[in-house]
Amino acid sequence: MSEKPNEVERLNKFVEAAPQYSYNIDQYQGQICRQLPGGQEECLKLSLEYTEMFSQMQKLGFFCALPMDPKKTHMECTRV
Repeated sequence: MSEKPNEVERLNKFVEAAPQYSYNIDQYQGQICRQLPGGQEECLKLSLEYTEMFSQMQKLGFFCALPMDPKKTHMECTRV
């Protein structure tokens, strides 16, 4: 059970390092990716459920929604 708080803390640190970027939550890969300029991304694999990542991103001040493209299955999160 002590693993979850560590994973949430890892997520917090990853986002706090660059809060100006948008993030994608990929439920199938179990990761969150920072969207960098030039189409690059930086990802962090986490042992958290999709809903836990979504909830934590909301707590960090991000609005998360499905993309307009129905072929994409990740959740896009932007700072509000």
